[in-house]
Amino acid sequence: MTRREFLAGIAAGAAAVGSGVSIASESDVRVPRGTVSIGFCNRYEYRGVRSVLARMFSELGDVGGLVRGKHVTVKVNLVNTSQEDVGGVPVWLTVTVHPVVAMALGSLLVEFGARRVTFCDQLPFRELGEEAFAGYGYRLGEFQSAMDGRARFVNTRNRMPYGEYSWVKVPNGELAFAWEVNKTYVETDVLVSLAKLKNHVSAGVTGGMKNLFGVPPSSLYGDDLTDHPDEGAIGYRNATMHNCTRQPFTSGRSFTGRSVEGDHGYNVPRFIVDLAEAFPISLVVIDGISTIQTAEGWWNGSMVSVTRPGLLIAGRNAVSTDAVAASVMGFNPDAPDRTPPFSNGSNYLALARQRGLGENRIDRIEIAGASLDAARFEFHPTYRRKAPAGQ
Repeated sequence: MTRREFLAGIAAGAAAVGSGVSIASESDVRVPRGTVSIGFCNRYEYRGVRSVLARMFSELGDVGGLVRGKHVTVKVNLVNTSQEDVGGVPVWLTVTVHPVVAMALGSLLVEFGARRVTFCDQLPFRELGEEAFAGYGYRLGEFQSAMDGRARFVNTRNRMPYGEYSWVKVPNGELAFAWEVNKTYVETDVLVSLAKLKNHVSAGVTGGMKNLFGVPPSSLYGDDLTDHPDEGAIGYRNATMHNCTRQPFTSGRSFTGRSVEGDHGYNVPRFIVDLAEAFPISLVVIDGISTIQTAEGWWNGSMVSVTRPGLLIAGRNAVSTDAVAASVMGFNPDAPDRTPPFSNGSNYLALARQRGLGENRIDRIEIAGASLDAARFEFHPTYRRKAPAGQ
């Protein structure tokens, strides 16, 4: 079954999904796993990054077979503005995927036979094409030169360049029945998550799965909406997907109503898993060459600091890849809820394993390339916010 066939199957009837949610017990769940590769890479030098990624992909198996003759969509971990920095250090060295990593990845995908590679994220700019990416250091002309003209940039903050949205059902959704999204995430054969190695206040760590939080469009889920959808919206999703103080303005009911108002540490991890189940990730690549620690961005205050682990991480299973990333950061990816690194809420990796999406127990994951001990780069955990009443 192709990705398109899978999504078409689970999308059927998504706008009229029933309210029952049944999550199997852990003993009933058959958990997939996959090899995860770690590579040392100290600089954002194109040839060096490309060489390290090529070696890592050979360790993962048949990445060529995955993308040959296919349309590949790369969800890039960018953020809700490109106009800020951390102490004068640009965003691509701190909170967003460096364009060199994206371009090296795209070049390899084309070499492996990808028909087209679309780089996308929901960006807070009116522009919908290449102009929206410029502030993050992404230049479409440079990508086209490296990728034989097969690159495309799309800002997925609304339905464009399509005339309508797509509904994608969450098979076992806890907080979401379904997602109404830009068709870029559906009209594709392979979905790649290109993420940044960081802490996250709500999720504990940012990896390939948390990167999918940028899929729901501002036009339906954004904070700058009032009482109806707006194709011009550019806001984030705090009200709908963090604090959950209101429903999104989707064309049908999409959320279950089981979120906890005001508890981002409960809601965000569960939405991460609901997104990962609806949008299966075929390949994760995590940029850990230069990043920040303690939180996910400058908006969390002066405690954020720039750090340089000098690493790239890649894997075919998103849960296992994120688990290795957490372990590289010095954390236990199977830690109990509301303990580091999941200081403010639930362990989304454990939730994903319980949903049958992948393995997060580090002793059950095969690691290739650099050893975990050699690659470990201790991050300071995110701070604990005041817990909701009663916790």
